[in-house]
Amino acid sequence: MIRTTPQSLSWGVHSSWHDQRVSWPPRIGELLPRAEDAYGVHEKLVDYSLKAGHPRGKAEGFARALAVTVDDLEYVAEALLSRVRTTPVSGVRPAGVHGFHCEVIVQVRGLRDRADRVANVLTAWQIRWDGDPPRLITAYIVSRVG
Repeated sequence: MIRTTPQSLSWGVHSSWHDQRVSWPPRIGELLPRAEDAYGVHEKLVDYSLKAGHPRGKAEGFARALAVTVDDLEYVAEALLSRVRTTPVSGVRPAGVHGFHCEVIVQVRGLRDRADRVANVLTAWQIRWDGDPPRLITAYIVSRVG
């Protein structure tokens, strides 16, 4: 059991966050720690992944593969949030003072004329310290699976 110290409390770690035993740092094959408390999804989708004309072209990939656009924000956000709770982490890399970045590849079904398609969406989540809820840092269509 991880103990809470005054120092860890200064970083925002609360003992109630440690109800489940999770490894630190996160490990490939395990579920994303605190996935039920993940945040930043709507913001990242609107400002980056589903933003038409963004220099990185993520929105075009979503539109081409799944026929989803920023107008489908709630659908995509709910798909990512629900699947990240049940899909194991497929990659972990240290991010220095920013903690760790965890990759989770989830499957999302298309809409409209692409409702028969399912695409793999790579999501990356920043976890700054043990007990920190994950924050979405990117999401885009990939051809590989977790």
